[in-house]
Amino acid sequence: MGKVLWASVLIIAAVLTIALYLTLQALPSSQLPPQTASAPSLTSLTTSSATATPSSTSSTTSSATPPSVASPQFLVIKDVVGREVRIRVPVKRAVAMGPGALRLVVYLNATDILVGIEAMEKRPPQGRDYGYVIWAKNLTNLPIVGQGGPDSPVNFEAIMAVKPDVIIMTPVLANTPDEVQQKTGIPVVVVSYGTTGSINFTELFYSLKVLGKVLGREQRAEQLIAYMKSLIADLKARTANITNRPTVYVGAVSFKGGRPFTSTQAGFPPLVFLNTPNVADKYGIKPGAQISWEALLQAQPDVVFVDLGNYMTVLQDYNRSRDLYCSLKAFKEGRVYGILPFNFYWTNIATMFADAYYMGKVLYPNRFADVDPIAKANEIYEVFLGMPLYHKIAKDFGGGFRKLSFPCG
Repeated sequence: MGKVLWASVLIIAAVLTIALYLTLQALPSSQLPPQTASAPSLTSLTTSSATATPSSTSSTTSSATPPSVASPQFLVIKDVVGREVRIRVPVKRAVAMGPGALRLVVYLNATDILVGIEAMEKRPPQGRDYGYVIWAKNLTNLPIVGQGGPDSPVNFEAIMAVKPDVIIMTPVLANTPDEVQQKTGIPVVVVSYGTTGSINFTELFYSLKVLGKVLGREQRAEQLIAYMKSLIADLKARTANITNRPTVYVGAVSFKGGRPFTSTQAGFPPLVFLNTPNVADKYGIKPGAQISWEALLQAQPDVVFVDLGNYMTVLQDYNRSRDLYCSLKAFKEGRVYGILPFNFYWTNIATMFADAYYMGKVLYPNRFADVDPIAKANEIYEVFLGMPLYHKIAKDFGGGFRKLSFPCG
């Protein structure tokens, strides 16, 4: 009897256990008993591991993936001599070397990225239109990256010490751009105005466009190019259809330093803009060359312009050889005028245009009746350099645009 009762109890217990199990399985998951802390779920394990190992799921990436680093951007350009150059952009550090290179950087209003200058740029700014900006912005305090000057050797160590992103140079240094790039490991961009001492606008405009891209000044480059084209068009239009033009000579034009009165060049740009030949045109005289006194005496120019950068040299020579100078009609008639320095460490492009308007006023006063050469010069300097520099430059050269006195009585 006792065994039968015990067996009945066990059967009843088993049935109740099975019933409880079935009941629990039928309940919603929200009503299940909570899990203990000692048994983490698969989801919490994934979140925990994602803290150390980024996951591709949206639930873990936002808090676990480190900030992304932008891939380097590169610009590939062809410089003015046809070299293909790959440059990391944006450029934040640059140096400019060789005659004319720094001038273009200043014209593009990109002096904020300069990290070094040539030793010659520490000289007072007289004669270099862009030099006044260099001094006004205290850029002469930058480290020296080379001697400077045409045909000067490149100081590789000094350049590498300032860690530029790009080297801007003109093709008149002792070292080739490929050599400079190879030895420094820094991209080199060549710019040019054309033949040293003169202007090739195709090369100048291309150089400005390339530099605009490299330095992040594309809009500024286009503005300058458009402005120069407008000046040239205006000058040419004012002096079109003139039948009787005066005979003109421009002397004492600098080239790699000071020059005498007989230093001139064919195709002198301000006269080209004015549709007016220079006596030197007939002889094809290249920048840095000289015309003979015999040719000048034969030409007998009606008007003479003297580059004020060499005025004292001309005056001294006049005092030694007054009879020779006074054999020229322009000197005898008092038609000798001073223009601002055309060349100094390559051509002063802003000054070139200012000179053109003054020369136009002298040669064709009726065609330039509405032009104040001083006001026009200040406008031009403000566009190119951000400063109305005429009076500063004029002061440095004894008064600027003016008739020069060479008594012949």
